[in-house]
Amino acid sequence: MSDFLLAMWRPFVACMLLSGILVYLGIHVLSRKVIFVDLALAQIAGLGSVCGVLLGWDLHDDPGAVKCFSLAFTFLGAAVFTMTRTRDERVPHEALIGITYAVSLGATILASSHLAHGAEEVSELLAGSILWVRWPTIVWTALVFLGIGAFHWVFRRQFFRLSLDPEGAERAGMSVRLWDFLFYVSLGCAVTSSVSIAGVLLVFSYLVIPSVVGVLFAERIGARLAVGWTVGTLVSASGVSISYFQDLPSGPTIVVTFGAFLLLAGLVHYIKHAPGAAHAAVRIACGAVVVAGLVGAASFLRKHENLELAHLIEKGNKAERIQALAQVAQDPTRWPEIEALCPELLAKGEIEIRLNLLDLVGTLHRKELLPNVHAMLSDPDDAVREGALKCVRTLADRASIEPLLKVASTEEDEYLRVELAEAVIELGDARGIPILLEVMEKGEARQARKDAWEHLHAHVTPPLEYHPEAPADAHASEIRALREWWQKSQGALQLH
Repeated sequence: MSDFLLAMWRPFVACMLLSGILVYLGIHVLSRKVIFVDLALAQIAGLGSVCGVLLGWDLHDDPGAVKCFSLAFTFLGAAVFTMTRTRDERVPHEALIGITYAVSLGATILASSHLAHGAEEVSELLAGSILWVRWPTIVWTALVFLGIGAFHWVFRRQFFRLSLDPEGAERAGMSVRLWDFLFYVSLGCAVTSSVSIAGVLLVFSYLVIPSVVGVLFAERIGARLAVGWTVGTLVSASGVSISYFQDLPSGPTIVVTFGAFLLLAGLVHYIKHAPGAAHAAVRIACGAVVVAGLVGAASFLRKHENLELAHLIEKGNKAERIQALAQVAQDPTRWPEIEALCPELLAKGEIEIRLNLLDLVGTLHRKELLPNVHAMLSDPDDAVREGALKCVRTLADRASIEPLLKVASTEEDEYLRVELAEAVIELGDARGIPILLEVMEKGEARQARKDAWEHLHAHVTPPLEYHPEAPADAHASEIRALREWWQKSQGALQLH
């Protein structure tokens, strides 16, 4: 259970942040009948990011500059949606939103063709990976959402009046276009911040599905929000749990969980409002039997073929490559079929493929690939570095000590540096302790300092105190005492 909390605590907190702001905005989106506006704004923001990269700003080295391009394009999209909404809509506003999405997607594909990694850059910009979200990102996103929430709270009457009764708002003299623009700008800021950590599909699910369930079971706005937030919380907890225990991608798992919850809510609503509840339940049971029969019949159509795994790895698309790796995981005797391709795949493959292969290398204990895994400890991508470290810890070979120490000496991510140091200690080398002490002394994040202290205590028992919540100058004397203890006792330490 402690491993589960350690792995999924941050994704769950991020999900709760998304639920908090997007359920509220979703109530407005449903009332305005602009269901796909978040997809369009997200795609426009992605186009802005690609344009920023094309102009020379690096996605990893200059994230602030790229984010500014993204926000600028989002504001432009907000202006477009504001100006194209009219009282007498000869062309439905949702159609214009769909056209904007399609054109933005096409422009993004064209622009990304001039990037070094093309489709991979677009995927990284829009897919998100909530499993790997870090605390600094969560804190920054929370501050953005807090600002958006405060803005909507102050002007809640204007926003709700415009969403629920636009004609009445216009008759009352409200500047409809101005408030429309402010709504789309705030929605765009929320969506842009959300997509970068969760991906388009998950953001769309949080924006629409809880709000739909709220509309099904409540009439008042407050009750709809309560229902929506409850649904968001339950689905977030269920989704991250299923993802962890079934070893599934977190984002898609949560999206499917939302779909299942919406289906269940729809069935309950149907039975509740049907003229005869018993007859409605029977019809649902019959439908379930039919669906189960169709699914069972479909299994007879499966193509039984002994696929050449090497061909799938070399020539297949991402899904086929992942399928090939899964087949090897199920039948380790097929490892020799892909063994020769693994070094290059670890070095140059798509991020998701590399992560899957790292899991496979660890599961099958293929220690001959340790040098390739060590090289990935310095990869520019955070997820790859964490995956490589997980693989190293699984293989548990002392040949990893020196590469771990080398990477830990230059790693900028405090949390990952702590884990690198603990991996060294787990391999029986006390040289990881000074790295923990350095994070405890100089770490900017309180949680990183706390993690370092907990990991230190897990392997040795220093007869001293340390308070990670205190600022650096406050615990300077504690660090000096710990360093003196380390200098005196390092030769005689027994690691747990």
